[in-house]
Amino acid sequence: MEPTIEQLKTFYRVVRQAVLLSSYISFVELSGDRRLYVYLGRYDSPLDSSILCITPNGEVNNDE
Repeated sequence: MEPTIEQLKTFYRVVRQAVLLSSYISFVELSGDRRLYVYLGRYDSPLDSSILCITPNGEVNNDE
């Protein structure tokens, strides 16, 4: 199973923003329901992390 083109475009923007904010991506997972989950952390605050969900049509949700 591969991510959709829309997910890849959004993922590129997420990665670019993470780099600009001195964050890192610790894990990426494509679930069975075709959602792409991106686990982000911060170098300056190791306990501060977040999970972004990219839907198959490229929308980002961070309240999953």
